[in-house]
Amino acid sequence: MVEVSELAQSPFLQDIPESDIHQLARIAVITNFHEGALLFQANHPARSLILLKSGAVLLCFPNGRALVVRQSGQALGWSSLVSPLHYTATGICLTDSVFYEFRNAELFELFRMNTALASRIMVKIEAVMQERKPYRTRKAA
Repeated sequence: MVEVSELAQSPFLQDIPESDIHQLARIAVITNFHEGALLFQANHPARSLILLKSGAVLLCFPNGRALVVRQSGQALGWSSLVSPLHYTATGICLTDSVFYEFRNAELFELFRMNTALASRIMVKIEAVMQERKPYRTRKAA
């Protein structure tokens, strides 16, 4: 289990009620990846929602575009919550990186029990999807 106070500092969870952060902390796992490690691969099954704690990740989209994610609290792996549950990019760690990982089975069970939390998280995921849409849809020049 992740410390609630630590998880509450994540900008992604900024306006989530503390009681919901307690529930998220119970299912969160801290994962570490070394520089150069493959975090996930485009078009492969998405198994976890991931929040960056520290480090930097290069997102490489199939259309040739790329985006560096280095701000603590940024969501990665949001495809684990959106049909067809396949990653839309390949994530490669540019530095040694630490993440909060929320595995699908536990997250879906939590959402089934707490639909208000599910709605709040999905609103945040939608914002991330819109922010990254230009990277996913436009072809590189």
